[in-house]
Amino acid sequence: MIVKPRRLSPGDLVGVVAPSSPAPGDQLERGMSALREMGFRVETAPHVRDRWGYLAGTDESRAADLTAMFRRDDISAVICARGGYGAARMADLVDWECVRAHPKVFIGYSDITTLQLAMEARASMVTFHGPMVTTLGHDGPDAMRSSLLRAVTSPDPIGPLDDPARPTRCLASGHAHGRIVGGCLSMLCAAMGTPYAPDFADRIVVLEDTDEAIYRADRMLAQLRAGGLLDRAAGFIVGDVTNRPSPDPAEGRHDEGLTLDDLWIQYLVPLGKPVIVGFPFGHVNGPLTIPLGCMAEMDADEGSVIVTEAAVL
Repeated sequence: MIVKPRRLSPGDLVGVVAPSSPAPGDQLERGMSALREMGFRVETAPHVRDRWGYLAGTDESRAADLTAMFRRDDISAVICARGGYGAARMADLVDWECVRAHPKVFIGYSDITTLQLAMEARASMVTFHGPMVTTLGHDGPDAMRSSLLRAVTSPDPIGPLDDPARPTRCLASGHAHGRIVGGCLSMLCAAMGTPYAPDFADRIVVLEDTDEAIYRADRMLAQLRAGGLLDRAAGFIVGDVTNRPSPDPAEGRHDEGLTLDDLWIQYLVPLGKPVIVGFPFGHVNGPLTIPLGCMAEMDADEGSVIVTEAAVL
């Protein structure tokens, strides 16, 4: 059974954690100010400003911060400072019994996909693929904040997930319904073979990423296909792979004219499932919030995604 967290209300206390890489202090402060403007009180975990190489502190301290925020009764939601790298190193150190006993709104994306997969596997909990603290610290479309607030504060079905200013495109027509799963493409692949491996069976799969060359995204999709995940899905909602590095022929790596659409067409369209591309979530300016684990319907011909239930109680 899917477990839903309690909905947020104005004045609730939101805990900030850094399970992956360290966040620039100025972006962290701006993001926390944005959370306060949205009506919440904010408290950082003890090690949020730690730095240990490319990690936001040791594995033990990052896991302890996450566990402690879930254990505290006065914390209503936990939002990640940023992604980066490191969640896979500390996932096994989290007290998942504590998380399961104290379900809360949990928000993040990018490297945080690892923890969202773990929360489904270990706690059957709805989580939110949405803007992190540093994301909120940047100016973005109004739809970013309104989408987040609608997802985490309303006990009613969320309804359409869209931003009319950023329409999606249909790559393969059709309708689908199922629980939403997915997130950052590279993290989904990295989780294969672990206790937190994703399950795509009869589900609407969301995919996006950043900093990956076309050939690397190609390899990841090939891995998901070979692992039998893609053909089990009900449908696909695809975002973007942003900030792609320039091809480097000197190293034998070049795109030879291939585009992201070529990859989606080669890997997803032959499955005979509906495919929407260009959905504004994840590593884009002003990402929408997607409730992972909730039931949704998609109409690829209309480019629409409707979450048919509330994500919170």
